[in-house]
Amino acid sequence: MKKSHILLVFTFLLLIPYICSLIIIGIGYDALVLHSADLFRTIIGAAVGSVIMFAIKATIQRPVDLLAVETNDGFLKQLLRFFSIRRRYILLIANVILDFILCFLATIAMRELLTLDQIVGKSVGFVMLIMFISTCLGAYIEYDNLSIDPKQH
Repeated sequence: MKKSHILLVFTFLLLIPYICSLIIIGIGYDALVLHSADLFRTIIGAAVGSVIMFAIKATIQRPVDLLAVETNDGFLKQLLRFFSIRRRYILLIANVILDFILCFLATIAMRELLTLDQIVGKSVGFVMLIMFISTCLGAYIEYDNLSIDPKQH
């Protein structure tokens, strides 16, 4: 598979949905928690968000593994490994810590970028739509390689 094709699938199937997940965690936290600007509450929200991100990564293991096998580019392989939870425990813990930091930043960024009306309004719906379209495009582009039985049509 060509590098450009792998990058396209990576972007639509993994990267955009990952960023959308972070945004949804940030919006959801800020919409649900009274006094969301409190540091302790933000830390708890980020911890919950990092567990959610870990669960999301568990569901995309097969596409990540298949894409990683197809590439020889070291940088791209490392990008794909970021989404993998089948690694040594120290790297797994580092990945969860990174997700914690990203969730923490997402809650702060959404609080700063959006008004309260936007947070409790339609913002999650728009982010979900972007995630859905992106995932559909990524899966469509690489359906044959990502299906359980690649010989089926």
